[in-house]
Amino acid sequence: MAKHSRKLTQKVDRINQPRTGAIQKRAKKFQKQPRWRSWLLSTLALTILLGSAGIIVASGWISILFILNPEQVSWLNEILPEWGQLPLSKSDRPQTLSAIQLSLSQKNRIAGETIYLDDQQQKSFLLPVFQKRANCQSNCQELIELRVYQRSKSLEFQLQREKYYNLVTQMSVTGLTESFVTAPFGETASDANNQEGKKQLSFTEVKAFEDSTLSPGFWFYLRGEHKQEDSSIVYGQIYYYNPGNSSLQQMLSWKNPNGQLPRWQQVTGSAAKELVIDQTVGLEPHLQVYQVKSGQLASNSLILEEINLQSVFEDFGYQKSLLLARNGMWSPALAWLISLQKNPQKPFPEAVQAQIDLIRLHSQLTKSQADKIWASPSQQVLTDLIDGRWEKALQIFTASSQNAQEIATLLKADRGRLWNRTAVALRLNPNRQSVLAWTYLMLALQRGEQRATSWLQEQPNINQKNLTYYQDLLAKLNYEVTTTHLSQIIGGVQQITVINDADWVLIPGTADLKITDNQVWYQVEVSAFHNHVSWLSSPFTNLNPPKTQSSQFWAKILGISTDPTIQIIVWLKNGEQQINPATIKAVQLRNGVLRLLAVGAAIPQTQNNSLQPKPLALTPAALEWVQPSPITVQELYQQNPQVVRVMLENVWRALQQSGDMPLSGAVPKFPEMQVKMGDWPVQLIDVTNDGNLDVVLTISGAAIESLNQSASIKGGNVEAQKRPRTLIFSNTGKVIYNDFSPKSQQALSAIAHLANDPSLTLLVENPHKYSLKRWSEANQRFE
Repeated sequence: MAKHSRKLTQKVDRINQPRTGAIQKRAKKFQKQPRWRSWLLSTLALTILLGSAGIIVASGWISILFILNPEQVSWLNEILPEWGQLPLSKSDRPQTLSAIQLSLSQKNRIAGETIYLDDQQQKSFLLPVFQKRANCQSNCQELIELRVYQRSKSLEFQLQREKYYNLVTQMSVTGLTESFVTAPFGETASDANNQEGKKQLSFTEVKAFEDSTLSPGFWFYLRGEHKQEDSSIVYGQIYYYNPGNSSLQQMLSWKNPNGQLPRWQQVTGSAAKELVIDQTVGLEPHLQVYQVKSGQLASNSLILEEINLQSVFEDFGYQKSLLLARNGMWSPALAWLISLQKNPQKPFPEAVQAQIDLIRLHSQLTKSQADKIWASPSQQVLTDLIDGRWEKALQIFTASSQNAQEIATLLKADRGRLWNRTAVALRLNPNRQSVLAWTYLMLALQRGEQRATSWLQEQPNINQKNLTYYQDLLAKLNYEVTTTHLSQIIGGVQQITVINDADWVLIPGTADLKITDNQVWYQVEVSAFHNHVSWLSSPFTNLNPPKTQSSQFWAKILGISTDPTIQIIVWLKNGEQQINPATIKAVQLRNGVLRLLAVGAAIPQTQNNSLQPKPLALTPAALEWVQPSPITVQELYQQNPQVVRVMLENVWRALQQSGDMPLSGAVPKFPEMQVKMGDWPVQLIDVTNDGNLDVVLTISGAAIESLNQSASIKGGNVEAQKRPRTLIFSNTGKVIYNDFSPKSQQALSAIAHLANDPSLTLLVENPHKYSLKRWSEANQRFE
């Protein structure tokens, strides 16, 4: 058994011997791997442990810093989402608008009117901050700061009932220097001005540009006003708020002598509008135009770039056009550029196209001025010369000696604006006769005839024939006025007792303002007059008398050089007219109101009488009364029944609207109205100048009383004491003139033909004056 057992053992050992060797090799291999893996796992565990501990410590430390000094953890807002932003300090915490205003008042600051930047959605707004100037009596608030607030996006404040805002940006404001504001006009509006050591002119107002088509962002301007002697200069700055980077940007400074504020206007035809600053003085246009361009210093920034007249490329025609434009000859410059544009082989660059649009904008102004009919020949000539209409201006000069005398005053007073134009025009075309004529006249008036003739003889192509032509022009200035037009003046008149000599300009032939015992003073407020060219109506805002020889100006333009007589017309109680002659002695023009001072015999009936027209003044040649024979309403019905039906219904409604008839009552049937109004007189006359007869119906107070069945309620005979009033109907029965309008205080006094005017005119009495009304075909009404 033992032997067998031993054999079995040996067999087993023999069988397992190779496996034991493999196990030993594998054991050695596995002994190396656990050491490397153990080291890796230990390192990873230690890293995680240290990292977790660091995060816990950092979180605790950040929490402590946030409690003790929140500003030290401001960098967290750069990585946190908007809804999780941290309020960093007490001053940076969101506030309500009332809290912001209270905080400013506690610092002696004044919160201005909020300007919302998002169409009243109240998500963001601009807040101007003011302070009071010391020792100030009026307009004491000055702008010192601009702030932009935005609705808080923090979840904590979004859930509040009130709206909370964060301050996103702010900018201090210092105003402009007085030297910049008072510098001569024509300089670039965006010139930088040194703020140090100079008197500052503050801003008093902040306004938004109300234009929804502007580029993304928000545009607004600051404004102030500087009074200088008897005039004032408006000045300011343009600002832009960029919502992309929440920044405020000052774009440019501006000033203006005519009170016009900067405006956005489509000038170049691009998608974006341009900023226009109008610095026009008088009739001389000066517009600065700025285009919105992308800035180079920062992404998403904008700049305002002015369109200038600097040369872009070499071309004779182009250079000539710029030369004309720089010297104020906008229309000739535009004509040249347009002719050059017709060449398709040489298209203009974008910058040149912008220059053309700038020149076109100025040309539109000069053309519109020259197209107007001016009361003064000198003003007409000035606008023509500014627009380059040399020949037309010369025609006005040669039209009469009195024109030449007045225009001579204009040429003497020129300080370079007309001379520069003639010099440039001659440089480009030295043979243009009309330009030579104007240059010769200016030289003769400013430097003497001998100097002007010497200059003229030096010009090319001058011979004895055309030299005589120019000298004949100059000779017109030495002629006396031998002829004049008949005076044609219409206006209201009142008797006055006290006058101030300093308020009036004496006409030629009047030594002083004195009257005899049987004379009185009459003051005539002119409603219209004829200036030998056309009728002019009040207000006379385009009249510009010269500072010298103004008495001759008035005598000529009013046509009273040879005969200063004017008629004073008064209506008597029985309706008759009483006419007394008076003599014009002096003239006054204030705020567009033209008055004449006349002397004549006293008219006892000039006291106020509400039942009669107010006194009227007119010259004998002014107008011709039109008084067609009347017919009755019944006779008109037989001729045109349909018109009378519509007309009588409109009459009744007009009386109801004016309060002369009860509003509650219905319009009677036509037969009833025909009975009551059939004998009323009407006049047929074409007042609309369309070839059809219109119907003029004048209704007396007694006629209205007969219609009113409740006269006893209204006080018996009150209606009979009212003045007659008029309705005018078209040939279809439509009301085209109405004295019965509610609260109307006008009354038609007469229908007349004005001298030199084929159409009919209504002479209408208003509470304080007379006015002339003509039918406007375009607007279908009397104007």
